[in-house]
Order: sequence, then structure tokens, then C-alpha cells
Amino acid sequence: MQKTIIILMLLVFPLQSALAMTYEDEGRIARDFINLLEANNLIIHDQEITWPIQMIADRLADHIKEPVYSFKMHVVKDRSVNAFTIPDGHIFINVGTLLFSKDMDEISAVIGHEIGHSQMRHIPEDFEAQKKISAATLLGVLAGTLLSAKNPEAGTAMIFSSLGGSQNIRLAYSRDHEYSADDFSKNIMTSSGIDPSAMVRFLIRLRAFSGSSDIPEYLLTHPYTENRIVNMKDDPGQPKPNKNYWLLNASVIGLMLPESEVNTRVTQMPEPYKSLALGLLQTRMGNNSQALSLFSGLDLPIAYAYRGLNLYSLGRKAEAYPYLKNYAGTARTRIALADILQERGEFKEAIEILEPFQSQDLRADYTLGSLYERTSKPALAHVSFARYFYKTKKYPSSLYHIDKALAYEKELPKDKVTELKSMKDMIKKTLKGESQNP
Repeated sequence: MQKTIIILMLLVFPLQSALAMTYEDEGRIARDFINLLEANNLIIHDQEITWPIQMIADRLADHIKEPVYSFKMHVVKDRSVNAFTIPDGHIFINVGTLLFSKDMDEISAVIGHEIGHSQMRHIPEDFEAQKKISAATLLGVLAGTLLSAKNPEAGTAMIFSSLGGSQNIRLAYSRDHEYSADDFSKNIMTSSGIDPSAMVRFLIRLRAFSGSSDIPEYLLTHPYTENRIVNMKDDPGQPKPNKNYWLLNASVIGLMLPESEVNTRVTQMPEPYKSLALGLLQTRMGNNSQALSLFSGLDLPIAYAYRGLNLYSLGRKAEAYPYLKNYAGTARTRIALADILQERGEFKEAIEILEPFQSQDLRADYTLGSLYERTSKPALAHVSFARYFYKTKKYPSSLYHIDKALAYEKELPKDKVTELKSMKDMIKKTLKGESQNP
């Protein structure tokens, strides 16, 4: 397994001479990087977690005069406190950062800082300055760091393999880049009505945290912490957790953490969010009756949606339907609603409620594939099945559906054709790496 991942890394991020990056280069590198993380199940697609994060980015981006990118947020299954930017406007924030933050303003400060690096194109600028390495090489190092969370030995090997003998590679931004990203974040936060002192509060607590444990990755990739705190000249103030923060916090805790940690963390949460987190945990564990009891009386849209999901799981579909119809807004709840609609013969309606979640959820892709088949849309059916088998690493089946879908290339949207070809390329590289390192 270790050799396979290392070979895959080197194939996805080959060493090459660094030239000025075009926007086309950025898009290609970003697709390969995201595909690698997706193939290793490192990106979270739970909308209860991802939507609030994207909404923060959208709110901040609305106050950029001429945005260079359409900023896309990704949440990473990694408990370290870190956030980072890659080319083409993609910003990643770790689960550990969401758990470490004490209010939405602190999360906004981190996101605003990363948007600053992206908007000012610090990454392409750094890569052009370091002629011995390429953007892909440095992304290979970053990917190796992320993958080391799953396999420390493999991750370390990938980092050194990706270095390719170059000694001047660095993950850290320059001092000027850090200050300019801080100033950028402060300005768009102020324009957005968000407390800009949150970054000072976040960094002060992070620096204190690093004194009693390993230095968080955020302090390695974003150095000069002491000087940044002084430079901001803001009173850190106190966290102000609001409803949106507690909803996000409950979702992260209830959907992502092990049972023992959930039970510990909820002791510090106010109601109704404590019951929400526990209800999400029991839903995840399949204890549907217990989950229903916890959701009872909670006047929150997410609680109503999950009440419907648990009723559905208990076979009480008639009771579940009104809850799901009115409140289902995430992939898992809409999949349940789509199943009920299929039983009613309402295939078109089932497709419409699931299409926004294609490529974000395995079951959504598989269900859409079946629905497209039943409604005589073979090209789209093959696209959905190709995604499903790609993410489950059943590569021969995925290749079969990719080729079948590409037979309808002229009928498919351009973005789907690009996605299919990218998946096919990744599969070929993976299989080639495995054959060279049995």
C-alpha cells in the first residue's frame, strides 16, 4: 500500500522545471490534487459542515472588488489545526481548525487569510521565484503531509520522495505574504461586518496551545506568529459563539468524532445543541429510536430533517415523508426522500432533489445512476456510476462506465467530460503504479 501511494503521488505531481503558472495550469494542478485527496477519502462532503464554511467564504468574497477566482472551500478529515490554499482558488480547512475555533469570527479570520493568499496569487508567485521546484512538486509535499495522517510512514516517504533532492523547498509563506494576507483578511472582514480581531485571538490561543504539544501545522505553514500578533494591533476580545457556531460545532462533533469524545465534548455545549450533537451521533450509530428521542422537541430545521431520516430508517416512511419533504437539505436526508419518491413513481422529482449533490455523496451518485437509467438518460447514468465506482476504488467498473459515458461526449456538459477524463487519467496512473510495485 505504501509503495502504491508513493508511486501515485509521483505520477500525479511529477518533477518538472518551474515556469510561470497559467490559469489553465492552476486548474489542472488543482483537479489532480483534489482527485488525490478524494481517492484517499480525505475530503468531507457532509453539507451540515461544508455549507456554513462555504457561506463564510462567499460572504467575504462579496467584498473583494475584483475577485480573481470563485473561491471553493473544502473541509479536510484531519485533526491538526491547519488551513491552506492551492492554485485555482481552492481553500482547505481542517476539521481540527473548526474544533479549535471558539466562534464563527475566528473561522472567518482563517478563511479570510487564505482567501488573501489566493486572491494575491502568492502561491504562483512563490513557485515562479523558486526555479528548482514546480507547483505540482510542492503540492505533492502538502498531499504527503495530509496522507501521513492515515499512514505516517507512507506520508513521510512521500514528502521526501516529492522533494526530489531539492533542498530549498519550503511550505512556509514569506513574512511579507503573511502580513499582506492578514491585512487583506482584516479589510474584508471589516467590510463584511465581522470582528477582525478574531485572528489575533485565534493566534494567541494557538501559540499557547503549541507550547504544550507539537507545533500545529498552521504555525509551520504560516510562520512569524508573534510578529503577526503585534502587527495586527488589535485587542483580541472574547469569543462570541452564536447559533450558527453551535450548529456547526454540533454537526462536526456529532457527525465526525468517536462516541467517547462526543460524550466528553457535549458537556461544554448549551442546549439544544448538546441534544443535537448526541442525536447526530446516535443516527450515525444506527440507534434510530434513541436518536428520535433526542431530536424530540428540538425546534431546529436540521433536527426535523434528521427526525425524518430516523423515521425512514425505522420503516415509518409515511411519517418520515412530511419531515423530509419540508426539511431535507443534505445528501443523506435527500437520499431517503428520493427513495420514497421512487416508490411513488415520481422519478423526475427524485432526480431534481438529488442532482445538487452529485459527486458529493457515494449513495447520491449511485441512486442518481439508477434514476437516470429508469428515465432513459444513459449518458448521465454512466457518469454517476463512474463516479461511484471511482470513489469506491473499483477501477475496472469505473473505467467501463467512463468509456460508456464518453461515447456520448457531445451530449455531455464540458465540465462532466473534463471530470471523466481526469478520473480516467488518475485510474491509469494508479494502476500503472501498482503494476510497477506489486
